[in-house]
Formats: sequence, C-alpha cells, structure tokens
Amino acid sequence: MSPGRSAARLALVVAALARSAPGAAEIGGAVQGAPALDESAALEVEADAEPARSREVEAGDTLWSIAASAMGDGTLWPALYRANRDRIKDPARIYPGQHLAVPEVDPESVASVRREGAALAAH
Repeated sequence: MSPGRSAARLALVVAALARSAPGAAEIGGAVQGAPALDESAALEVEADAEPARSREVEAGDTLWSIAASAMGDGTLWPALYRANRDRIKDPARIYPGQHLAVPEVDPESVASVRREGAALAAH
C-alpha cells in the first residue's frame, strides 16, 4: 500500500474512532495542526485497501504461536515482531490484551525472515 493510501486509510479510521468514542461530542472541533479530513476521498481509498489484520494477545501466546495461527508459519515471528516494534520491546515478552498488527509477508521475503528469526534466537 502506498504512503498516500495508508495516510488516507488512517485518517478514515481516526475519524471513525473519534465519532464512536465515548465523550466524542464533548471533544468538539478538529485536532490542532491536523489537516482537514476529506472523508469522501478516504472512503474511496478504504474500498480499495486490503483490510488490516490484527490479533489480541491471549494468556500463553508467544510470537511464534501467533505467527503460526495468524500467518500460517511460526518461523515468520520476526515479521510480527518487526511490525509491532512500537508495542513490543522484548520479543520474549508479550502480554495478554496487547493488540498486534499481523503483517503480510511476500513469498520472496520468507527465507530472509526465517534467517532473521534464527539469528535472534541464537542471542
């Protein structure tokens, strides 16, 4: 997805969340410094975009088990870690209730992701 499409999609999600959030009516006005949202353009992009996948961590989950169930291959856990670096500081420590983005890994990158996992596991 291009950066422009990602930004438009994010704008749509933020707008939807703002409308549905408890107390949204009291917030009033736009976020200072944020550009005005053209929801019609964002809706058009949303229709073309692939749906984002996410997963909530449950007790006993590991990045390996999440990658195995959500991505079909536990050895792809480094891609899951990389996609959630802002939420995961240590790949051995994830916590119930965390929401993780599940990335798509293109077939050409699978071997590289597996090598990365082997290198991280060796440390």
